[in-house]
Amino acid sequence: MSRRRTALAAALSLLPLGQPLLLGTLAGITTATTAVVLQAPPVVAQDSSAVARVAKAITVRIEGATQGSGVLVKREGNRYTVLTAWHVVSGNRPGEELAIFTPDGKEHQLEQGSIQRLGQVDMAVLTFSSGGAYEVASVGDIKSVSMGNQIFVAGFPLATSAVDYSILRFLKGDVIANASVAIANGYQLLYSNPTLPGMSGGSVLNRQGKLVGIHGQGETDAAMTEQRGVAVKTGTNQAVPISYYKQFDTGQTVIASRTQATSADDFLAQAGALEGVKGRESEMIRLANQALALQPSALGYFIRAVPKNDSGDYSGAIADYSKAIAINPLYAVAYNNRGIAKYYLKNHQGAISDYNKAIAIDPQLASAYTNRGAAKLDSNDYQGAMKDSNMAIAIDPQSVNAYMNRGIAKSYFGNHQEAIADYNKALGFDPQYSTIYWNRALAKKKLKDYQGAIADYNKVIRINPNDTAVYANRGIAKTNLGDDRGGCADYKKAVSLGDQSTAQWLNSEGGAWCRNMR
Repeated sequence: MSRRRTALAAALSLLPLGQPLLLGTLAGITTATTAVVLQAPPVVAQDSSAVARVAKAITVRIEGATQGSGVLVKREGNRYTVLTAWHVVSGNRPGEELAIFTPDGKEHQLEQGSIQRLGQVDMAVLTFSSGGAYEVASVGDIKSVSMGNQIFVAGFPLATSAVDYSILRFLKGDVIANASVAIANGYQLLYSNPTLPGMSGGSVLNRQGKLVGIHGQGETDAAMTEQRGVAVKTGTNQAVPISYYKQFDTGQTVIASRTQATSADDFLAQAGALEGVKGRESEMIRLANQALALQPSALGYFIRAVPKNDSGDYSGAIADYSKAIAINPLYAVAYNNRGIAKYYLKNHQGAISDYNKAIAIDPQLASAYTNRGAAKLDSNDYQGAMKDSNMAIAIDPQSVNAYMNRGIAKSYFGNHQEAIADYNKALGFDPQYSTIYWNRALAKKKLKDYQGAIADYNKVIRINPNDTAVYANRGIAKTNLGDDRGGCADYKKAVSLGDQSTAQWLNSEGGAWCRNMR
């Protein structure tokens, strides 16, 4: 009655053309006066290396209640204004210190009381004083970027076990939607750049090196469903357009120009805002249909596939991912997600073929290695699964599912202690992921650590009390410890929840002892 569970890492997000926002009305505040910027005219960037130099000169690191990034946007004498994401500084209490690290590595303290949120969008300003001469951003026009244009994001990712300090990252990508309709938090600019935690508040620059947005939200891992033990990647890479700062800087009320979607980009952004929101799948499909009616695009079909996949319409999702790929044969994440849908339909070889294509296009797509490893586990290719999990972890040292799948492969080879170490690592990143407790319990049972296994099954039950099979497995562990009454109670609980295999055993000759226990 025991079982193992594998995991996928789905890039269910709005990713490159060529892998997670609620709707709302934006209302805001009025601002103070403008000021003369004491700086030389910024150099107009001509290529990505020139844009990188601009990004390095204007992007700062912020450390306070939370860590993030910011952009130098104004100088008035010795006072500098930093533009960042509101959520980076919203937890900073009055009187608390907040450090701003400029490109020369020097630390500066926040001017107390200077933090201001811009309307209701995820954007804020703060100030600090310094005698240093720092370059400030050249503010661009958000209308200068459109779908397919190259765009750049810079910021300071959080330290990880692999890189234990924060260094500036400069990431290239493409615009995938530039909406002018109001989106909650102002996340109207969507792009493919593979951003990392800690880069929130960083600079979003166009090809000329001009600031067109503030990075607000990147991809995050979230346990979307326990079906087949799958944790999917959700979220999009999003920025608040610089137009909100322009309103603030000129003393206008910070508010969106309109709330009615009219363009394909508007509908795509609204659909993307619903990604991962349970119960809104039909609305997301409707919005994607409206975008496709105005302008057929790979992104439109991709977005429409996401809610189909979430609602179990895997064949429909495959059809839409295929349409996206037909428009853009280099759409790595569409191959990755089509592979996931095939995996759900138990077409493991078809899934592996799609993951192979995704990796050939983007060798740094960690989720494709993780997912290919899961498919190989289900195809009993444990060595292949181990190799793919190692690749995923090398690219993304916080890949929860890769650690779990590698643990499963290690257990197959009898390395249960090493498997438990991988499960522990995964749980350090996501302590609410019940599937990992499942697999750790199985490894502990192999080591005859039945008390440890029971403790893990208890955690599964706390997270998901209606998991039918967990009670039977806990019952086995209790029985192995001589607690027949406790084990029998768990077997009967499993049957009451619909566990058919346990029901068959309970009604058999072997289960008579429990069946007759009162």
